[in-house]
Amino acid sequence: MSLEFRHIASYLVWYSSHHLCEELLHEVILCIGNFTVLNSDNQNIVQSGQSPTILQQLCSLPFQYFSDPRLTNILFPTLIAVCYNNPSNKEILEQELSCVLLANFIEEKQLECQQARLMPSKVSKTQDKDKARTSDLEVRMSFASRFPVDVWPAAMACFKQE
Repeated sequence: MSLEFRHIASYLVWYSSHHLCEELLHEVILCIGNFTVLNSDNQNIVQSGQSPTILQQLCSLPFQYFSDPRLTNILFPTLIAVCYNNPSNKEILEQELSCVLLANFIEEKQLECQQARLMPSKVSKTQDKDKARTSDLEVRMSFASRFPVDVWPAAMACFKQE
């Protein structure tokens, strides 16, 4: 089953990134993250096979996925899930970008959670206004839904190590 997943995911990442199917690409990125989170066997599957591997394809996405907050919120949780506690995957990732970016992303999400806890009334008012706009996709794509919050500190430390 895992090899079939690798084959299908690899094709879909390639296809959707070359044919401007952004929604499909985002769903595949989400799926890859869910497949690999805290699972070393599945993490190894996304870096195996013919080149470019799934991990290499993710690292080769357009620059916007590494700079636009809307797109980093989609890609970075998956890169974290794929590379956390996996030295081989982390090494492949480091060929394309600094892991410090992922550590900074995690730190930013931690600060957002702390701010939400410390200032619930302010956040609640903002959330009430945005509640109508909050979609199922936004909830599913949130970092807290994709990577266990209790592992964030360890993941941040993992990605800060050079």
